[in-house]
Amino acid sequence: MKTAGQKNMQDTLSRLLGMAIVVSMVFCFEIKTVMAEGDEDALRIVVADDVLEDYERFLNGRTFSTITDFGGPYSRRDVVEIVLVQQALSRGGWTGAITLIGGGNYARMMQMVSVGEADISGSSVWRRDIDEDGATMIASHPVIPVGRFEAGFYMLADNSNRLRVHSLRDIRRMRAVSNRTWKPDWQALEKLDLPDLVHVPTWQLMVQFMADDRADFLLAPFQPGSGMELVAGGVRMLPIPGFKIALAGSRHFAINKTVSDSTDLPAVLNRGLKALEDDGTVDQAYRQSGFFHPAVRDWTLIGADEFGQSDTDIAPNLDNSMKNQIFSLRDINGRLYPNPRLF
Repeated sequence: MKTAGQKNMQDTLSRLLGMAIVVSMVFCFEIKTVMAEGDEDALRIVVADDVLEDYERFLNGRTFSTITDFGGPYSRRDVVEIVLVQQALSRGGWTGAITLIGGGNYARMMQMVSVGEADISGSSVWRRDIDEDGATMIASHPVIPVGRFEAGFYMLADNSNRLRVHSLRDIRRMRAVSNRTWKPDWQALEKLDLPDLVHVPTWQLMVQFMADDRADFLLAPFQPGSGMELVAGGVRMLPIPGFKIALAGSRHFAINKTVSDSTDLPAVLNRGLKALEDDGTVDQAYRQSGFFHPAVRDWTLIGADEFGQSDTDIAPNLDNSMKNQIFSLRDINGRLYPNPRLF
């Protein structure tokens, strides 16, 4: 016959055993879930963090395969390119799993593909950047051919000087902010011979420089809608009406060379991209996202030819120690931020 103490001890042990079983079941379930989500065989597509966030908002519960209209909220060039690369893989015959991973900014995204932390870029990149690292990356079929990449001169929406620009000479009196690792943008701006051109490492800082009146404009693809308004971090920007600039080079998806050598990924992707190009899907995506904007068709084009640019005219590599620093081309003259009174 058990004493009261023995009975209480047995009850306690039973409760502890039951709790252990429950914890074990939960732990095993969680491990199984994590393993299922982290499929090691999935194709890893890397996308800049802010683009990935807007892509999820753009989908709004849809899947990439069901997208036939590329317009609407959160649509922009980078976002629709995530749809295009996945649709191209599907059209080309890819049957494996696909996972999207965040990759910081443009430079970090390229690095991840280069070192094998990702298999393919989810946004198009310049051919010259791929060729510079040709030992580790190869380029897909172009999605934006040479001569088709046009950008606007975006200023703060409430900057009255935006509507006072009537010539290239007026543009050349303003300050710009960009990223020197974005070589086509930087080259085009350098050859404008501006009062000042400031390098900052991230897109967010470019916008902040505009908001703080440390720069007058930045280059950005045209946005969907009649006004072509660009909003970033709560900052509203609009293009200078009547002017656009051509950036030299073609854009492609970057593919890790090790993956390309061991699979038929390049052939699959290129087959799908060509199919999307032939049926008009690529052009439709860029038009509906605002990148190929009909409203700017007759705007004055400040072209690559005018400044002697070419797809092989590659700017010198930026010293790694400078990539994350902010500097101005006019620092040497003590004119970091020239007088903003332009007109």
